[in-house]
Amino acid sequence: MPKVEVGDLVCMYRRKNKGVGLVLNKVENIAEAMGLTPKPEEILEIMAALDPFERMQYRAQIIQQSSDPEAAKIFLNFNGQDWCKKPKYKFVKVRWFKKPSVYVSNVREDETWCPQEWLKKVR
Repeated sequence: MPKVEVGDLVCMYRRKNKGVGLVLNKVENIAEAMGLTPKPEEILEIMAALDPFERMQYRAQIIQQSSDPEAAKIFLNFNGQDWCKKPKYKFVKVRWFKKPSVYVSNVREDETWCPQEWLKKVR
């Protein structure tokens, strides 16, 4: 599958309603952008062992310690979930013209960050 670059039209090819959006920004390794001393894998292991309330507090602490809080939020939003089995590091920011469906409802925001591997170029 060709790489997604800034300026490409993309869709979420695995969704029922794929949507159409434009890639605004791309981060190749979000773990480096966070600038944290503990490795991201260690952070995720610690989070998996915590109960939901402690996980929320630990997450806030990690975001506060990060050199780029937005990058830390993006990383933890996707990788800090129980359903995420394989950590994702490549993220893109997409401006949606036609919003894709998600498992519960439609994407609500016009601009969202999502893992690069979830997207495919529109031809």
